[in-house]
Amino acid sequence: MKSRIFAAAMALFILTATLTAQNRFAVGLIGTQFGNTANSSKLTELNHPMGYGAVASYALSKEISIAFTGEYFKGDFDSKDGNERDLRAHAAVVLTPLSTEIVRPYISAGIVYTNRNMEYSVKGISETKNIFNARFSLGADYRLIQNLSINADLGLYNDGMNIVGWSSSIGLRYGLNIF
Repeated sequence: MKSRIFAAAMALFILTATLTAQNRFAVGLIGTQFGNTANSSKLTELNHPMGYGAVASYALSKEISIAFTGEYFKGDFDSKDGNERDLRAHAAVVLTPLSTEIVRPYISAGIVYTNRNMEYSVKGISETKNIFNARFSLGADYRLIQNLSINADLGLYNDGMNIVGWSSSIGLRYGLNIF
């Protein structure tokens, strides 16, 4: 058992060292404001939820990256007694058509998995839903100093039939030579 753990740790170390040496790996922290559209399909039962999370990305080339984001938010319902807790995992392909020394705009598309838990105080009921949405966004990284950038992102969520909500995020990214 110890040899398997050691082998897994060495593989992770070698993979991380390789990614860092290639200057293609970036990590970051984000804060997100979510919102619903005016139709009956909703991204959340909360009116103005705020979430936070982390992101990791790997550049396949200078123009194409893959990114993985995890987010969490919780809040009380505005119209009912109870609360909602969401855990979101998002995988996306990020296209960067152009880049300068200071700004790197991008567009992205991906899949979002949400584990939503809603608890209704009056009825004493707890309900869990697993939801998949598509997410399309545009954003930009603005370099603050070498290896550190600030990121802004606007996204739309689609359930396959309707746009169900939007998000706006701001975050910090750290990566070796990400521009």
